[in-house]
Amino acid sequence: MGLQQPGTPAIDPMTLGRLYRQHAPALRLYARQWSDSGEDLVQDAFVRLAQQTPPPERVLSWLYRVIRNQAIANYRSSARRRYRERARAGAWFRVADEPLDAQEAARLLAELSLEAREVIVAKLWGGLTFADIAELVGCSLPTAQRRYQAGLTELRERLEGRWTPTYRTPTT
Repeated sequence: MGLQQPGTPAIDPMTLGRLYRQHAPALRLYARQWSDSGEDLVQDAFVRLAQQTPPPERVLSWLYRVIRNQAIANYRSSARRRYRERARAGAWFRVADEPLDAQEAARLLAELSLEAREVIVAKLWGGLTFADIAELVGCSLPTAQRRYQAGLTELRERLEGRWTPTYRTPTT
């Protein structure tokens, strides 16, 4: 009775649905830091989660790691493809980028380094601890905290006093 039948999900569908409803918005925001196809990355991560037997101990951290790894793999694949296309065409092509978000805060966040932006999004919107973030990005806990603080400081400076934080900066 306790044995799982082949082909059945490791996480029951109700739990999977709850996890998706609870965490998908923050995961999509995190994924968009890496890719224009953030929704696809999130859906793929949940499909992979449904196939995990047994499920990971820290599901949320696992989802962030899967999204990050897949985004990096997609970026590298895309970069190799673009390189081959340029080499074959013998010319460089420029594609105009359209902004993803018109709000000033989103624009300023996008101007941060990937390291700072990734940590801020994972912490503020994803609710990850600095320990989770350090594991996710492959750095030490103090480095994750420094990236977070440096990113917030840079955002504050760019906003030139127009932003007053209404929260206390978390230490964990």
